[in-house]
Amino acid sequence: MRILMGALVAVLLAASGCAGVGSGSNDGSGPAGPVDPGSGPQAGLVELRVAVAKSLAEDFPAVEQGFEERNPGIEVLVAPGEDESAEVVVTDEPVAVTVGEVETIGQLRVVLVDGAGAEAAAFVEFLRDGEGRRILIDSGVLRP
Repeated sequence: MRILMGALVAVLLAASGCAGVGSGSNDGSGPAGPVDPGSGPQAGLVELRVAVAKSLAEDFPAVEQGFEERNPGIEVLVAPGEDESAEVVVTDEPVAVTVGEVETIGQLRVVLVDGAGAEAAAFVEFLRDGEGRRILIDSGVLRP
């Protein structure tokens, strides 16, 4: 019984962060040592979810990177295929949507989902009028 109680207390201490191993640092940099800025979400960073047709997914990392460079407070999360949580949908197929505004950019259909924030509208504008359009033209997705 004592062994079981001891094991239970050890598990509870580890779960609450009171265990001796790894619970602190001796260099004063924080409770778990130095923080790697690339290891977690950054404070104040807004996530923008974009669903992209699988046929376009190969070309979208450059668009994502270009948009993030011009909008450092926004992180674009591209999901190839369908994503119910997406705020923007980009496809090269005909779209019959009643949940958002559909815009045609070249042969692409871009859906700004109803209720999407200003960052989603900025992304659509980036594809329509900005450097994103140039990236898509350079990759061959859009024709000038």
